[in-house]
Amino acid sequence: MDPLTQAALGAVVGQACAGKQLGTGRAALWGAVAGAFPDIDSLFAHAASDDPLVRLQTHRGLTHSLFFAPVLGPLWGWTLWRWKRSRATRAELELPYWPWLILITCALWSHPLLDYCTHYGTQLLSPFTDQRFALPAISIIDPRYTLTLLFGLILTSVMHRKHTRLISSAALLVSTAYILLGLKTNLEAEAWARKDLESKGIAASEIHAFPTIFQLPHRRLLARTLEADYVGFVTMSEPCEIDWQPQIRYDGPEAGDIRNSPEGQIFEWFTNGMTTAYREGNLLILTDLRYGFTTDARQGNWTLTSLITEAGQLTEPEYVRRPRPKPSRKNIIALWEEAYPGSCSRFTGTLKLDH
Repeated sequence: MDPLTQAALGAVVGQACAGKQLGTGRAALWGAVAGAFPDIDSLFAHAASDDPLVRLQTHRGLTHSLFFAPVLGPLWGWTLWRWKRSRATRAELELPYWPWLILITCALWSHPLLDYCTHYGTQLLSPFTDQRFALPAISIIDPRYTLTLLFGLILTSVMHRKHTRLISSAALLVSTAYILLGLKTNLEAEAWARKDLESKGIAASEIHAFPTIFQLPHRRLLARTLEADYVGFVTMSEPCEIDWQPQIRYDGPEAGDIRNSPEGQIFEWFTNGMTTAYREGNLLILTDLRYGFTTDARQGNWTLTSLITEAGQLTEPEYVRRPRPKPSRKNIIALWEEAYPGSCSRFTGTLKLDH
């Protein structure tokens, strides 16, 4: 998720765990810092290498592991406790160590658990395995989820301290329910896609739904047959017949070569195997099927490209990230209308955004 959301979640978790003992503001501040802290691996990745594939390997790695918080949390909490005691008043000297331990540990845990609820993939069990775990419940940016947490923080700042735990716990409950609603929406989208495919006589071996940015009901759909990959969109606020666009999969020997290259192995790992290969002349492209704003399977957000020489060999694969849509008013309106079309006649099934 985005840094603001991670910090807001950490702040709410901090208040729920230790707001009564440490004070609303102090618990929120250190909870926010610890909640956002695991993304420090992005800074390390950029400092360590210019290779974008190496950065993909580093991000959401060790600092996002479930084992990271129990190691760093007690040490960080003890350091804060000792620091606060060195400059505390007589009354504050009696403050025990355990609220700091629980605050930092739980806030650190909140980060990978929230990232797990997106379909980007998170190495929850690093360093014992680099497997990427993903739950396609919500988008990596969802204003409703973020605003729920921020609203809880605003309430705790104006209410009496004795209500801090109740309000922050309620904010956590509502935001968690929103994630569960997103997971339910995803399952419903997959079921709707399966029904739609059956009505069209398309026998799919795999059907997946993925959240799209900024909202909950609009889902990107992927159906895979023996020969092709079908991409479509549906909004569960107004589910309609799906406009599927097939892309014939290129299964020549070069497709295996690019996947088996060092770069290809990283890319396959990053996408959890959700890739498709296609060929345009002597250009071979491996694309991530999870992300994209059109029904064209070739227009994924991340791709790996290579040239096929006259001898049938591949040049070194190059990682390409497509430009992100601009955060413009036009694009936001387009996203909203796609998620809440009002009727099937208004549903287009593809987003046309400015980049």
